[in-house]
Amino acid sequence: KAVVSTQSTGVQNAPPEIKSTTVMMENNMKSVAGEELFDHLAQCVADFLMREGLSETEIPLGFTFSFPMHQSSLSCGTLVRWTKGFENPGVVDKNVSLLLSKALSNNKVTKGIKVVALANDTAGTLVAGCSKYSDCHCGLILGTGTNAAYSEKVSNVSSLNGCSEEMVVINMEWGNFGEQGHLRDLQTEYDKLLDAASTNPGRQLYEKMISGMYIGEVTRLALLKRANTGSVFNGSVPAVLQQENSLDGAVVSDCITSGDEVRRVFPEASPDDVRVVQEVCNAVSNRAARLAAAGIYAIWLKRGREQFTAAVDGSVYLKHATVARVMRETLEELACHVTLGTATDGSGLGSALIASIA
Repeated sequence: KAVVSTQSTGVQNAPPEIKSTTVMMENNMKSVAGEELFDHLAQCVADFLMREGLSETEIPLGFTFSFPMHQSSLSCGTLVRWTKGFENPGVVDKNVSLLLSKALSNNKVTKGIKVVALANDTAGTLVAGCSKYSDCHCGLILGTGTNAAYSEKVSNVSSLNGCSEEMVVINMEWGNFGEQGHLRDLQTEYDKLLDAASTNPGRQLYEKMISGMYIGEVTRLALLKRANTGSVFNGSVPAVLQQENSLDGAVVSDCITSGDEVRRVFPEASPDDVRVVQEVCNAVSNRAARLAAAGIYAIWLKRGREQFTAAVDGSVYLKHATVARVMRETLEELACHVTLGTATDGSGLGSALIASIA
């Protein structure tokens, strides 16, 4: 989670001053009661305000909420369902802005904070991208999970008949693509095993093929089969491969570029084993990058093949050894006129920018 504060520097046309901090969330917080989760978020905001000397300042808050929701206004949205391994009870079908507002009001430090904007992380990234690129029309998250948002003409959105605005931001929730079977021909046996063992079988299938939360497990399952069939590790099965979710996206990336990293993870690896591990890590990573690029290509087609910039945030895109490059190469291969830009912490910054003008 990132907590961000923006304020004017007093210089005309100068960018706002940005103060931010990142707080890692422990895995146990993904299953505690919803009230406890939002109290934790409020305390993170309180810690940030005290550290920056802002605890007595009334500040509008933009809330980045990176889960599927029905949003009825700028500051009101109800959770449709949890994803990315979260299972906190008492939140589904609830207004998440109200849940956070209640937690903030119960905290002495944050009781003056008002939630004025609620945004999906992709919408926040799109807004942050617009502050950096004049032709930005897409915000993309490719990290633990994945999603995209893009700007669309209101005239192309049948549910907005009568709306006086010219453009609207569409939150695609594209991680859920595939529920109706459209990815069936692309799924491998490893994808199916991963999906069956997940907390949400049959859902978020596109996300499970490309995001950081899952590419390590797809890699492990592929290597496990090779070990079981004797084509790697001399027929033995390393202990790390016998444990679910023992590999993550960062390890997959590091193994691609470093044989030493492969040997650190698999001390028993021979030179041939190192080569096979790197080939599997490359294959899983390249597939993720090409599938993500295909999603951007679909947006480009939907927008009439108009050239634009997509602002991208997320650890897989920003930190993986090969994903960003392969995505760009795939877009070039498709003759897709979309430039990939970066929006580091775009989701947090975008929500802060939205709150500042709400």
